[in-house]
Amino acid sequence: MTCNLMRDADVVKILGQAYDTFAAIRQLARCWEDRSPDLFAAFMSAAGAAADGRDAILGAASRPSRNSHAADPAQPSPGANAADAANWIAASAFRLAAGLDRGSERAEAQQDRHACRDAAAAARQIHQLLAPDHDHANAR
Repeated sequence: MTCNLMRDADVVKILGQAYDTFAAIRQLARCWEDRSPDLFAAFMSAAGAAADGRDAILGAASRPSRNSHAADPAQPSPGANAADAANWIAASAFRLAAGLDRGSERAEAQQDRHACRDAAAAARQIHQLLAPDHDHANAR
């Protein structure tokens, strides 16, 4: 029983951190979508996928409170450019997908497993949109 409680606590922590990271990704992508015409569509789509990921987490049985008080994800410096923002978002989304995959494996409740999987899919979509090895990277 103790093992299940620890696993549930881990899932709640993963979901809380994921919620906060999706919120940070969405905010940063929205900030940059109008400032970077070459990456407008990628930033706009990433912001939409971040909202989808955040919403998936809210569907979890072990969903975090909206004020999860998880550590704020470090963001690019104020002097960052569009490429820095895109790289930060892509790297954060990559780590987020991996963490949510772990959460899906650890989750006891089916609702939590589905929420983790759906949120991980949104994180992978964000990574694909803004990872530097994709075609739009030449626009940076």
